Amino acid sequence: MTSTWFRLWPVLFLVLAAGQVQAGELKPYKGKAEPAPLRLKDLSGRVHTLAQHKGEVVLVNFWATWCPPCRIEMPSMWRLKNRFRDRPFTVVAVDMGDSLESVNTFLPDAMKRDFVVLMDEDGEALKAWKVFAFPTSYLLDRQGRIRYALYGALEWDEPEVVEVVEKLLSEK
Repeated sequence: MTSTWFRLWPVLFLVLAAGQVQAGELKPYKGKAEPAPLRLKDLSGRVHTLAQHKGEVVLVNFWATWCPPCRIEMPSMWRLKNRFRDRPFTVVAVDMGDSLESVNTFLPDAMKRDFVVLMDEDGEALKAWKVFAFPTSYLLDRQGRIRYALYGALEWDEPEVVEVVEKLLSEK
């Protein structure tokens, strides 16, 4: 774990140097639409992949319990998930650098049931997805392509975001 923290100190520096992060804006993603592989264990030790969510709109959020903006935006992500409870929409929350105990203590039980919470213990997913600041989020369409990205925090249940999710859900 110490070597992981040493390799990732620049990310921590960016989060801390930013201070109180302003809410960002969800923007169309201009990079490669095919996401990097994501194969990580959940809080119960089961392995998850993005392929398991084919046909769903997926919000992939890279976060950490020690990241103030991450902590602030998490409840709005939960509200968004609840809004689309009966639709093919899921949240995949990828934690970086925390212990299993910290994540279990931080997240309420209801959120642990509603989100797929994955542990990126060695930072490999963080590197593969080119995450350079926390939080970083990607919104994938039902074909599994990255369509939108956000570097920073957001109120995920704002009307503009709900409209984007609705649009992605309506696409074939």
